[in-house]
Amino acid sequence: MSTALLLGSVWIFILLGLFLVLPRLISRHWNANLRFGWLLVILVALIARLVPDLILPMGASYDIQSYKIVSNLVLRGEDVYSNPKTEDRHPYFPFQMYWMALARWSASKFHIQFVKIVRLAPIFADIAIALFIYLNLRGRTRGPIPLIGGLLYAVSPLAVYVSAYHGQFDAIPALMILIALQWLPRSSWKAGGWLGLGILIKSWPVLALPSLLAGTYGVKNKLTLFLTASIVVLASIGLYTLLYESSPVNILIRAVGYNHGVGVWGYSYLGSMLSRYLPTYSGFHTWLLEMGRFITLAGLALIFWFKARHEAPQAGVLTILLGFIAITHAFSIQYLMWVVPFAILEQEQKWLNRYTIGAFAYMFLAYTTLILEFHITNLLPWPQADWWIIIPASIPAWLVAVGWLVHRLRTIQIARPAG
Repeated sequence: MSTALLLGSVWIFILLGLFLVLPRLISRHWNANLRFGWLLVILVALIARLVPDLILPMGASYDIQSYKIVSNLVLRGEDVYSNPKTEDRHPYFPFQMYWMALARWSASKFHIQFVKIVRLAPIFADIAIALFIYLNLRGRTRGPIPLIGGLLYAVSPLAVYVSAYHGQFDAIPALMILIALQWLPRSSWKAGGWLGLGILIKSWPVLALPSLLAGTYGVKNKLTLFLTASIVVLASIGLYTLLYESSPVNILIRAVGYNHGVGVWGYSYLGSMLSRYLPTYSGFHTWLLEMGRFITLAGLALIFWFKARHEAPQAGVLTILLGFIAITHAFSIQYLMWVVPFAILEQEQKWLNRYTIGAFAYMFLAYTTLILEFHITNLLPWPQADWWIIIPASIPAWLVAVGWLVHRLRTIQIARPAG
């Protein structure tokens, strides 16, 4: 392990410790006269992320290399979606690629490592989420709860891992969902616009669309929200096709057809192991590749119909995202941070602590031995190391997610009147 990664490992353990002790610590020493809680949240979130961004000269090697390839194509004026180099590297709509290109240009211009610049976008989105949580809770509750909520996200090791170590962009669409939820009661077109921006950056915010529609009153407002989100996405595709002479069909196929990470999480891993080692189940993995998407969508549809649509939009989004983590057939490690801001806003502290501990154990192993630096083959050759060490380490986090989902599904709430 390099010195930089060793320091990064010490730092992330410090953040984990802070995450677990902060609620009790703040509650004991709460000062009602604290005037600049918002500034404290910003500073803590900034320091928590800039330290690893500065000390780590690497991010997730595959993803950072993908960003470089995409950014080079954008800067040269070449179509990203028809280039064979990006076939498995850019399953997104055309939006975040412009930041990648700017980061690439800035790195070359100012002689700074590309990874340190490209991570700044999700880092500042993370800081904005921490501030949003603080302000949102301050508007609804009194006492130490707003400061606890803002600081919990500020030091969340799951969020910091994804933005400041990995370099993935998931904090940005999460922020877009939060802003959309904030606008929902007042302006359906603004809520739809923010959600559309989130979908442009990564397609997973579409999971929040049903809950936002369910929380919008009146057919006209529902239609406005849906059309605005759709127009934002289609306008970006249209602009890109004009600038880069691309095919909108290629863009849609790339973004909608993404199906990576099958067999590395949850029940799909258990099924893949049966398929790999028991001849009776040899066709399961192939079947899962073909049908897994529909199983996941069907499960989410049931969760929405029987539970999430009866909840307030923010709670419904948490239920759906947690449902996805629990039942998805395809998985990437950055998905683990999706539920964190919504769980803090819903004050699901007990379950969030369990989830954080389980997910942290898995993420620490994966990031230190596989994603940031490749050491896992010192224990077992590849791919046995993946099947017998890395993926099994995710099982506790998955089981907690399943238990958390069951808990939410069993919780009785008063149904909101239909819109």
